[in-house]
Amino acid sequence: MRILVVLIILFSVMGMMQKARAQTVFVWNKISEKEFTLWAKNNLPCPIHIKAEPDSMDMDFARFLPKGNQETLIQLPIDSLNSPNEFKGQIRYHLTLGNPDANHDPNYKYLLPFPEGQSHMLIQGNNSAFTHDLPSSNYAFDFEMSENSLISAARGGTVGFISVNNKKGGNNENYLQHANKIMVCHDDGTVAVYAHLRYKGAIVNIGEQVYAGQIIGFSGNTGYSTTPHLHFAVLAGSKSIPITFKNLPDTLKSGLFYEQNLGF
Repeated sequence: MRILVVLIILFSVMGMMQKARAQTVFVWNKISEKEFTLWAKNNLPCPIHIKAEPDSMDMDFARFLPKGNQETLIQLPIDSLNSPNEFKGQIRYHLTLGNPDANHDPNYKYLLPFPEGQSHMLIQGNNSAFTHDLPSSNYAFDFEMSENSLISAARGGTVGFISVNNKKGGNNENYLQHANKIMVCHDDGTVAVYAHLRYKGAIVNIGEQVYAGQIIGFSGNTGYSTTPHLHFAVLAGSKSIPITFKNLPDTLKSGLFYEQNLGF
């Protein structure tokens, strides 16, 4: 029996290499005389959905993996393969943080993603034809913010992803993959995204528990961005979902300023 191990590293945590090595997704296969098996183990602090797409087959294999879980992705009889090695180097993996079947409470009231007493203008709301016209962004909010403005958690959860090493940004789709961001996993399987942060703009670490209203980072202008702002959305898998905010109307309108008023 031969075993091939693949290490999928989603991120590093601000130079904390030992911690980064532990927070990974491991994928490995076992080839015996009778079958080919592909396994995956989730060592991230949040659940994931992983999809394996072999180039040699017109199909894909997907599994939902809670944190710490190990599952079989593919199990095929050896005689169904042209060669046991046909998978080697020919599988593409797609990882999504959170649960695509998350059971989100539509009555839950989020905080605005900035501290109490601050006010920011909504420059792009839900279902905007500019950039909020895809499943991942239909229900997103863009708040105008000067760079280095404070960002706070709209809901408590576990920090599941951080990207803070990008410096590029501007009105160019080539910068789409350059947006710094923080992703926080909620206990219902949804994930909050705080994007376009400044370079080194996170003050939390992966795996850290954060509470609603806690300062987590600083705004910026990285990625595909026409002006300094914060892009905020809540996702179930790769799809954004509608949410409402505490002490605010159910529908926010672009061009208006909104203030964080906790009203406790």
